[in-house]
Amino acid sequence: MSRNVERAETLARILDVNYNRTVDRNAAGRERAARVWRSVFDMAGIAADVELLDGASLASAAFERCTFSTEYRTSIVSCIRIARSNALSVRAELSTEVWECLNGLYLFVEAQSPRSVAREGPSSFLRSVRDTAQAFGGIVDATVSHDDEWNFVQIGRYLERSAMTARILRNHDFNDESAHEWQRLLEMCCASEPFAKAQRLSSDPNEALSFLFLHRSFPRSIRFCTHEVDRALHRISETAMGAYSNEAERVTGRLQAMLDFVQIGEILDEGGDRFAARFAERADAIGTAIQASYFPRVPVG
Repeated sequence: MSRNVERAETLARILDVNYNRTVDRNAAGRERAARVWRSVFDMAGIAADVELLDGASLASAAFERCTFSTEYRTSIVSCIRIARSNALSVRAELSTEVWECLNGLYLFVEAQSPRSVAREGPSSFLRSVRDTAQAFGGIVDATVSHDDEWNFVQIGRYLERSAMTARILRNHDFNDESAHEWQRLLEMCCASEPFAKAQRLSSDPNEALSFLFLHRSFPRSIRFCTHEVDRALHRISETAMGAYSNEAERVTGRLQAMLDFVQIGEILDEGGDRFAARFAERADAIGTAIQASYFPRVPVG
């Protein structure tokens, strides 16, 4: 449930940032727009041949595919449908406020269509999705007891958030050091203002990378998210931090230790995109280990 809400929120922001920039900078031409939307499709986990989309309205066609497609489980509509379905299965464990927030988001999205969204422009719709999904996290924290159920919500939220940050970084063009490209990267990670405040208006691309990969307190950095997953797992098992009682804690702790001690120079030497891809593989391994440790599939019959 929380993973799908988190994915919908992040994808809404990614689409909003890139839709506005490719439309505003239309003079840059189709080649640049195609490159941008090709990367967005990969971030969204959607297979699409950009060359086959309508050249006259590439941004609109890409927005429609990533938002309303029911063919892919990773579109915004599909994510919210899955999240609501999951919430229904655990309705008794959720507060009324949590259910009303998620159900309201579902009803809002289901009432929309590409044509109705086009009248006001995608930004209004995407920001409503983003704001409601962010409110969902706050309502969960404020109205659900912080026991095992809440800890599993935290695990889903931060595991998905770290995976999406890794997808964004994996698709970044590290050879493009223009201010425009780095600002786009920061905005997709909701990091523009936090980075400016933390680094005192630094324009060094390497500092921006370090912020997104390794910052200790920015809630969307890969390091912070991994630490929150590790903490939630230990709260569930009541195992001391630094030790482990199952495979999920072992693989998470190992990844956390790597992030605690790696330096940005080492990441750049390996290649930021390759490091992000390697992290995404390890994040997937964490998800698999959590499922095996806490939700094993039992053969029937």
